[in-house]
Amino acid sequence: MHDGKPVPKVIDFGIAKAINQRLTEKTLFTNFAKMIGTPAYMSQEQAEMSGLDVDTRTDIYSLGVLLYELLTGSTPFPEKELLSKGYGEMQRILAEQEPERPSLRMSTLVGEQQSIVSKSRSDGLPALAKQMRGDLDWIVMKALEKDRTRRYDTANGLAEDIRRHLEDEPILAGAPTFGYRWRKFYRRHRKAVIAAMLVTGGFYLIGVVAAYHAVRATNAEQQANLARDAEMRVSALFQKERDEAVIAEEMANRQKLKALNLAEQRRVQAYASDMVSAQNAIENNNHAVARERLLRHRSNLGESDLRGVEWRLLWEQCRDRSLATVQSH
Repeated sequence: MHDGKPVPKVIDFGIAKAINQRLTEKTLFTNFAKMIGTPAYMSQEQAEMSGLDVDTRTDIYSLGVLLYELLTGSTPFPEKELLSKGYGEMQRILAEQEPERPSLRMSTLVGEQQSIVSKSRSDGLPALAKQMRGDLDWIVMKALEKDRTRRYDTANGLAEDIRRHLEDEPILAGAPTFGYRWRKFYRRHRKAVIAAMLVTGGFYLIGVVAAYHAVRATNAEQQANLARDAEMRVSALFQKERDEAVIAEEMANRQKLKALNLAEQRRVQAYASDMVSAQNAIENNNHAVARERLLRHRSNLGESDLRGVEWRLLWEQCRDRSLATVQSH
């Protein structure tokens, strides 16, 4: 129905219906919703019974199912499994569930089905799965895309991709990488590629040998230069350390001399202060304090003697008066 009006559609797959009797076991028709056709070969849009999206790309889907069946011996969604589901579940499977890749389906076959496929293909399942992996997987899955815009536009496009696979040319399905294209080119031109690789390998080997000797000579020269540079750096480092040691010693001597000068200055200042204090104590007749101040400046070993005439004069005054005091008694 298009806008409420019936429009005829002629489709090659899955629309035959037995009107008066059942034609085959694969023909399914129901009174509810009037689904007509074979579910295992129906595309998503055909199972939804919306004529708006049914066009020739629905045929591409059915062709993909046939190719899948030719490769693996079964349809993407087995007929019995679909028929055992309800109408709504059948629609959901066709619309949402992705089928297994043919190579994966081949590797999971068991029992009688495994024996039938191996016998009909005259080869073991692992080898068959390996042959399908890659090109055939991509071709089949492109034909079975849920989104019809991602399928092949025409049956001729599908046939052309199959021809490319058989002739070891890059196919259009999938997203071929550089490595994939290279493998295809190698299969088509194996002898020429091997010959070119041998010639290139010979030139490469000659270049490697020449480069090896050149590198050895260069490395020897570089090692000699590095050893010479290292020796010069070590010598310069030792000289720098010696210079730094001399500078450090000079700095230490300066600091020591500075400390000695400062200590000497403090001794001179203390001497002058004590002389004044001793003089004041004598004038105040406090000879004990005066002697104590004077005795502070008897020189120790290694020190300079600061005592001059003033010290001796003050010492005599302290001694004379103390003796006179003793004699008066």
